[in-house]
Amino acid sequence: MVPEPLAVTPIRLDDQVVLITGAGRGLGRAYALELAGRGAAIVVNDLDDAAAAATVADIIAAGGTAVQAPGSVAEPGTAAELTRTALQAFGTLDVLINNAGVVSHGYFEDLTIDQIDRVLDLNLRGAFLVTQPAWRVMKAKGYGRVVLTGSGSGMFSHQGTANYAASKAGLFGLMKALAFEGRDHGIATNMILPTAHTMLAADDPIPDYAQHRGEITLIRDPADPVDRTSPEANAAVVAYLASPRCALNGEVIDYCFGRYGRVFVGVTDGWIPPRGVAVTADGVADHLSEIRAREHYEVPPDYYAALRRVAAQLREPDSSTG
Repeated sequence: MVPEPLAVTPIRLDDQVVLITGAGRGLGRAYALELAGRGAAIVVNDLDDAAAAATVADIIAAGGTAVQAPGSVAEPGTAAELTRTALQAFGTLDVLINNAGVVSHGYFEDLTIDQIDRVLDLNLRGAFLVTQPAWRVMKAKGYGRVVLTGSGSGMFSHQGTANYAASKAGLFGLMKALAFEGRDHGIATNMILPTAHTMLAADDPIPDYAQHRGEITLIRDPADPVDRTSPEANAAVVAYLASPRCALNGEVIDYCFGRYGRVFVGVTDGWIPPRGVAVTADGVADHLSEIRAREHYEVPPDYYAALRRVAAQLREPDSSTG
């Protein structure tokens, strides 16, 4: 039985040109097929030429439009060529989905320089290299959508992925910076934390994964015809973030086996010592409960908003105690 979609106004991407990195298989391929089905012209990038060609062929066979743009996003020349391919094939570029990624697992003390460099170069540096030329096109036209691919390993972390976690956490910082710089130019930048059963780590398992995961059971309704662990299940979020309908900027959406949630970094009201009191390490230790209390917090859209909040707190009457 084919599941019925929720009754909502369809999101269309007609006349939109979308560049997707790592679109030969897995999540990237699912995004490419989903967005092409909504009318977008797709530039398919992947290190695997055959996989990218297969994605292009499937899009065209389904009545869509796509071209292939091979190569590694970690190479500056290749990264710049991806945007040039979009311009040559379709005359513009509206959406960039930074999906390409690699893993190289190992406990922190065992990671080699090659493992560190390879993951940081492709996952983080590659996003810089691909986004810069695309950004210039979007800024000039006054419109764009950028979707970065983070990870629960970066935002929450676990063992054996320090290099990967650092690369994905770095993408969070990049996303926030781009959200600030793009907001006056019609460019919205957001991040997805996808969860799916893919082949990314098939040959490079996380050490002691089963031991640390423990008895976590994700219950699936056997009567539910939708596979919520598939790459395709993540595509709905990406399609929204890539669309003109997207009203978000600088936000992170986590998809985890059927649950959609917002992930954010916030700052608590914290503790302000009495005026005229010099704070010592002992004072900090004595007020940790106030510093860490989560009852009142803010999610600043940018650094200046965070500063304004502190300035407002400092203007309030001194009600603190020693």
